[in-house]
Amino acid sequence: MFATQQVACSVPAVSLQEREASMQAARSEEPDVSSAASSSVVNGLFTRGQALRGERRFQQVCAACHRTNEITRSWFRGTVHETVGDLLDVISTTMPEGNPGVLSPMEYADILAFMLRLNDYPAGEEELPVDLYLLENVRISAP
Repeated sequence: MFATQQVACSVPAVSLQEREASMQAARSEEPDVSSAASSSVVNGLFTRGQALRGERRFQQVCAACHRTNEITRSWFRGTVHETVGDLLDVISTTMPEGNPGVLSPMEYADILAFMLRLNDYPAGEEELPVDLYLLENVRISAP
């Protein structure tokens, strides 16, 4: 009735040890999201230096349209943007008005670090990363 074909596999045989070593190497290249995924902004996601850079950039690029008291309102505290990733995405894709995306990813992260500092979130030991994947689960909660 049906003819059965046997197809030779062209994939070379790989030992279990080689496969495990390959998987470990791939894991080491992936970003470590374990700490960011379970954290919130109250855990110190930026450095003081990064917030200072962000303040300077805010004054150069953002202050013409935005005042600092605008970014300390309730919309910042998670009522509109629930995660740091949400907020970074909005800032980097919509600002500055008329030329969104003109800044580097690091400049947007610096400005967000400044915004976090303005809202009384504590600085930490590591800079706020620019990777939205790392920040998508970092909740914005009241400080």
